[in-house]
Amino acid sequence: MPIKTNIHKDKRAWRLSHEAFLTFQELAHQQGLQTPAFLEVISRELALQRLSEEQRARIRAEAARIATERKNEAS
Repeated sequence: MPIKTNIHKDKRAWRLSHEAFLTFQELAHQQGLQTPAFLEVISRELALQRLSEEQRARIRAEAARIATERKNEAS
């Protein structure tokens, strides 16, 4: 029985990751979206299901702070 090496594990991991990417790409295409936009929509929907209103408010506040910080740095 051959011993599985890290190379075999890496190839398997790559194949699984690539299959997942292709699945997301196809689902995005079916909805008429580009893959990054589709992933953003899914992330938001999952966040709405899993996060409390307080957690969502903290995330929005942190995002606004980061956006303001970046805008100030660019000026």
